[in-house]
Amino acid sequence: MSTLTAAGPLTSKDFATDQEVRWCPGCGDYSILAQVQKVMPTIGVPRENIAIISGIGCSSRFPYYMNTYGMHSIHGRAAAIASGLKAARPELSVWIVSGDGDSLSIGGNHTIHLLRRNFNVNLLVFNNQIYGLTKGQYSPTSEQNKVTKSSPLGSIDHPFNPLALAMGADASFKHRS
Repeated sequence: MSTLTAAGPLTSKDFATDQEVRWCPGCGDYSILAQVQKVMPTIGVPRENIAIISGIGCSSRFPYYMNTYGMHSIHGRAAAIASGLKAARPELSVWIVSGDGDSLSIGGNHTIHLLRRNFNVNLLVFNNQIYGLTKGQYSPTSEQNKVTKSSPLGSIDHPFNPLALAMGADASFKHRS
């Protein structure tokens, strides 16, 4: 299903903004952005009914690069803000964009309750296994013994499994790419 406008069907370019994309060369976030822009015209929802809410971190620049409504929130609170938006405006297609540190560390509790409540929102967790914006602090999904600026002797934690969390919270749909 394609979203139609008076000028015809929307394309991925209709979802791109004029903002310069500012991620590090080779970052996987570029690919995620391109795929989301490619898929958006096919979901059958007009741009004015799409809201993208993000937290803090590299992934959270996402709303600036999408020609939809969007909001850059505070660290770890994207799930709480997005669930409030969905409760108030259930007709909207609400997308949450969050990194592994943002959604599984400081925002972990909000993520758990978002998943278990099945709010009919879309949660995209960009799991790069590090706090990329701080340039080297290990995250909840970093592998054990990961040497970073904040853990020069290696992290002592075993990595958190986001998919296991979603299954444990009984989320209605889970997918890993």
